[in-house]
Amino acid sequence: MQSGHDTDKLDARYQDIRNSAERAAGPTSSLRFRARGYLDLYFQSNGACRFALIAAHGALWASWYLVCAKLAAMVFAVTDPTVRMSPVKRYRQFAAYVTVLKTINKLVMVETYVLVHTIQQLGVEFAIAKGIPEDVARDYDRAMSATDPDPTLLRDLYHRHFLWEQERVVSTKLDEGFAAFSWPFMRNLCQRPWVWFGYFRPGKSMNFKSFTDQEERVEKGLIAYDRAANAGVDRLARISATRLKIYPGRAAWQKQLSS
Repeated sequence: MQSGHDTDKLDARYQDIRNSAERAAGPTSSLRFRARGYLDLYFQSNGACRFALIAAHGALWASWYLVCAKLAAMVFAVTDPTVRMSPVKRYRQFAAYVTVLKTINKLVMVETYVLVHTIQQLGVEFAIAKGIPEDVARDYDRAMSATDPDPTLLRDLYHRHFLWEQERVVSTKLDEGFAAFSWPFMRNLCQRPWVWFGYFRPGKSMNFKSFTDQEERVEKGLIAYDRAANAGVDRLARISATRLKIYPGRAAWQKQLSS
């Protein structure tokens, strides 16, 4: 049985992990920097956290897609004749929604970092005590220490991790973001994003019918996973690491300049 002193030490180390997670996630606005953080987590997990690898590509996609969407929103804010709302208010609503998406991305990155490093550094029982689902914690512990993890287990673990993040963070904040979005034209466009990760084949984008539908997000998440597995996850991770070295994102450059 642990003493109070031992418990305090573990809690302090756990807080250190959370602080490191915040630093690794970077500023809310910096999606490319966070893609690098997600990719680092994939390697740190011994390739077991494939959720992090797919999330890295999600952040890379969003880093250019949201820029294009912002440019479109600027035009539509002025030209849309379907609602009586000032152009400034229209654009501010869209910008607030983008901030919600980036905030979700950062929160998920932080909790994924905490999951991986808490299990590795403090043990699976401590991770469970901190709220990580028992089956997820035990299977990650097993997968991260295995020389050759079972591919079926890794896909199922990705699925359960994805569901946990949807239920814990994503769905509520996404629904809240849409609830505050009263510009119908842009709101409807945002419900149907066009998703194309770097390893998708030409003409094989994922087109949403309703982005706020959790079941559809999970379905698309599994499609992204299966395509990554077909491409070869280790090969994909190496290519992505090279890509991020060439263009790491503004926050990474600022971090280097200030170090």
